[in-house]
Amino acid sequence: MKIKNWFQNSILPALVLAAPFQALAVGLTGDNFDFAGDADSDLITAIENIINWGLMLAALVAAIFLIIGGIQYITSQGDDTKAETAKNTILFAVIGLIVIGLAAAIVRFVIQAINVA
Repeated sequence: MKIKNWFQNSILPALVLAAPFQALAVGLTGDNFDFAGDADSDLITAIENIINWGLMLAALVAAIFLIIGGIQYITSQGDDTKAETAKNTILFAVIGLIVIGLAAAIVRFVIQAINVA
């Protein structure tokens, strides 16, 4: 229980607060954006970068919940309700990772379809 409270009160807000600064830092370096190029391609690139950062953040959160579920399962000490809660946490984290992977594939497919047209 303490690990979950610690994660919710310290790590998760830090990740949420740090995400805009990371996106801003990537945008300011100029490596990912060509400001002399076509406005449509710049917009598509910017949207693609934002979506990729969001997917990476979601994958990081899902991986953290996978670890938390593993720790909960190890520390359940034979208590069936705690073990079931841990199994559900692991299951939902894995489902989340699968959905994130499918979302990344769909985004890549749509971006390629837009670039071809």
